[in-house]
Formats: sequence, structure tokens, C-alpha cells
Amino acid sequence: TKGGHQAVRMGDWKGISFNSGTDPNAPVELYNLVADIAESRNVAAEHPEIVQRMKEIMAAEHSPSEILPFGNER
Repeated sequence: TKGGHQAVRMGDWKGISFNSGTDPNAPVELYNLVADIAESRNVAAEHPEIVQRMKEIMAAEHSPSEILPFGNER
């Protein structure tokens, strides 16, 4: 997809960053998969510490790809 997406799963939590390849400051949406299996309620504003940890994981685990070039300019 254009712009790239990243996702992290930590226990009950799932964080998703849309357009992370084109916008290094793209917000992370956060969902509690136990309370909200449909991922219909973004609770990022209520849990900034979890969002911050997910951003750190996304940055640390990102690898450039020749096949999917988005994000290689980071």
C-alpha cells in the first residue's frame, strides 16, 4: 500500500501506524484486542506510554526493502 503501514502486537494491545514510510511522525492507532476485537475504538490518547513503546519498537525493527521501497529514506 502507498506510504506503508507498520503494526506491533504487545499482549492485549495492537498498534498500527499508517503511512509510516512517507511520514515518520505518523500517529499510531492503539487497540485493546480483548475489549475491542473489531478494532473499532482507537484508545491511543488514553495510553500514551503504550503508544510511545510501540513507536520505539517500530523504529528499532524497521528494515529497508528493495522490493517495497517506502520508508527507505528514513
